[in-house]
Amino acid sequence: MFGITWLPELLAVAAVFFIADLVYVIDHYLVHHDRDRYRRTHFRHHRRYNGPKSGPQFDAYELGTYNSAGFGLLLCMSVVTLFSGNIGFLLGGGLKWVHSLLFHLYQHGWWGPVAVRQAPPPRPRRTWGLASARYHAWHHSNPDDGRFTYAESWAGFDRILEILHPRLVRYTVDGRLGRLGQQAVRGAEERARRARHEARP
Repeated sequence: MFGITWLPELLAVAAVFFIADLVYVIDHYLVHHDRDRYRRTHFRHHRRYNGPKSGPQFDAYELGTYNSAGFGLLLCMSVVTLFSGNIGFLLGGGLKWVHSLLFHLYQHGWWGPVAVRQAPPPRPRRTWGLASARYHAWHHSNPDDGRFTYAESWAGFDRILEILHPRLVRYTVDGRLGRLGQQAVRGAEERARRARHEARP
């Protein structure tokens, strides 16, 4: 009875969570294919976690980024809730905000005296299931890996992106500006560096 009564609200929560994760994955993919934006904003996130721990799990910039995105979603969902009368939209926005913070806080727990690149987790397998913190943590230390691990909630978004990538990448900022070759070189250099590190006794 409870499930049937609350079905519209539960569906709204699930829809908001799913769509918010899709938006996150697409934006995450696009920032990795916009060299200038990446260097101004996102690069520092990867650089921080690939050295020994030197600060809080979230610095002010990262906390501000997650909170501003969460607040924006919550604000939008407040308006949708107001007009629809379905509180599930508001709850979904709040749940996604909390999930993003806790999800990243948990995975940042691998960051300590040893850089994330040199600590667990191992390279995740390709999956169409849920994206665990262990799955997404790989992305911190291996941002240029060909195995996409952008997603926070459903790893299927990454599999779809991998399929679409050869055609989609041409429409990114780097693709339009002809900078994709440089990204490939950066990725190859990173893989070679990782191979040399793993080959050390």
